[in-house]
Amino acid sequence: MGLKDLRKQSAPIPPDGEDKEAQIQAFIAGAPVTTAKSVKRKRKPKATYKRLTFSLSESVEKDILKLSRVPRTFAINKSQVVRAGVLALMEMDRAVLLAVLERAVKGESAELSETMVDEE
Repeated sequence: MGLKDLRKQSAPIPPDGEDKEAQIQAFIAGAPVTTAKSVKRKRKPKATYKRLTFSLSESVEKDILKLSRVPRTFAINKSQVVRAGVLALMEMDRAVLLAVLERAVKGESAELSETMVDEE
């Protein structure tokens, strides 16, 4: 068995004595009618992010940078630190949340303890 047997059998071509139109139609009839449909994999939709600009004091920016350096087993950027802060605020009791928000409105900066930064 050679590679010749693997080819698709073509439609018989009429002898040269017939007209050209019949030869063309016979050639077209041998062509595949449809192509195989490609299977599309469903992709997980990517999260959409909205770019925002915040006005933060230099001390708050430094606090965010310090927080991003706390984890030793994984990397985290400033946006992820802010996202984690929002998650932590969402999990707080209402009274504690209001107290924290009031501190933020008054401009108190939450200082990181040195033990938090030095923990491994």
